[in-house]
Amino acid sequence: MAASDKRDARATRIVATVARNADKPGALAALLAAGVDVVRLNGAHCEPGEISRRVALVRRVSRSRRLPTGVLLDLGGPKIRVGALPGAPLSLVNGQTVELFPGAGAENAPGGAARLAVTYPALLQDIEPGAEIRLDDGRIRLRVDKRVRRALFATVEVGGRVKSGAGVNFPNSALSAPALTAKDRRDLAEGLEAGVDFVGLSFVRSPAHVAHLRRLMARVAPDLRPWVVSKIERKEALAAVDELAAVSDVLMVARGDLGVEIGLANVPRAQREILAAGRRHGVPVIVATQMLESMIKDPTPTRAEVSDVAGAVHDGADAVMLSGETAIGAWPVEAVKAMAEIAREAEVPDAGFVREDVSPPPAGDFAAVVAHTAAGMARDARAVVLVVYTESGRTARLVSKNPLSIPVIAFTSSERVRQKLTLLRDVTSFRVPPTRSVEALIRAGDAVLSRLPGLAGAVVVEISGTAQAEGATNTVRVRRLPR
Repeated sequence: MAASDKRDARATRIVATVARNADKPGALAALLAAGVDVVRLNGAHCEPGEISRRVALVRRVSRSRRLPTGVLLDLGGPKIRVGALPGAPLSLVNGQTVELFPGAGAENAPGGAARLAVTYPALLQDIEPGAEIRLDDGRIRLRVDKRVRRALFATVEVGGRVKSGAGVNFPNSALSAPALTAKDRRDLAEGLEAGVDFVGLSFVRSPAHVAHLRRLMARVAPDLRPWVVSKIERKEALAAVDELAAVSDVLMVARGDLGVEIGLANVPRAQREILAAGRRHGVPVIVATQMLESMIKDPTPTRAEVSDVAGAVHDGADAVMLSGETAIGAWPVEAVKAMAEIAREAEVPDAGFVREDVSPPPAGDFAAVVAHTAAGMARDARAVVLVVYTESGRTARLVSKNPLSIPVIAFTSSERVRQKLTLLRDVTSFRVPPTRSVEALIRAGDAVLSRLPGLAGAVVVEISGTAQAEGATNTVRVRRLPR
């Protein structure tokens, strides 16, 4: 394909977090040129006005490159932390008793007893005796002994130094906190106004949280409404991953908090479970957190990091994500280039990433049935590409989740849809003018296909519909393009 139409032969998408570093002249353009498909904005670190300003910057740079770029607004969610500590960090030793209470800070306790404020108002309602508490990314572990009217008392099982603001996790407790904070609602309103393409939902534990977010986005026209990215970072979310996949547009393997919740040794298995749920439900999956962490400081990744990224690609990840590497790192462009190179090398046909464990689609979901059928036809006909005409992007999303080893070309009349398709593995999109008939739409698509190298006389499978509305996809045909 022409250079202006397809960024490279890489199938796996790259999501990269940007912050103030992207405001430097040319910085964002360099990241996109290196291979970024979707720009992530971390709502937890965004001040008012930053979201709209950075979305506008992404759109300007994308237009200059004549390539779509997706924007993911990742809502921060409730962050439970240790409150302000008086003086130096507090050292906890094994066997020590610690008093924990809800609040933002603590005064020195009489006799030097260990007291920790926890920024979770429902601490005393939700946390029972016997519960485990993990501090500072799980480095310190406590076990609750008893609960009194104003505090919890816990024993230190694994000690260490605790600083103000350290993260707090309750891996075996059911928390009542809402998935969205007041700040999240403000960030969401700004993101919807700016036109983000994806909204990441943190702290999700049930389909009800996804439904609540969708209600907040209902005022946006359906064709402009962002796709919902459910972040799997809690035990409850992992246990309900199939239910969450059924109501979400995208899943994210949020390995940071998930590792604290379930233990690091269990993360690889959980990652495979989430990827499998994505395949079963036709939902793309992003694998995130510390993929090239060493490149925050170093210009090259470690061998373990290379294997980690390649393993995610082999297992069928639709996208892999960079966080601190591109947001605060010293080598952001190099990190993107390294990830792109690893993904390309991991995608070779014999690398084992093409999978056959796709479940049959639901009988009543006609778009899913058609997508599943088209994928089988493409394999049987040895088609060179699978062509999709889509108005909402859902058909392209469904096709991208089938175990194909050929690229997908998606045609749409909506630039907003093209921006969403940037997250789909092995999908390249083109914009065509709105038409009054399917025949005219296919003629417009053929005009683009005729300009792409290697397609003259090629066998293709095409998916289209009889009306320009979501769910109307109902036609599949196999044909040979003109020479």
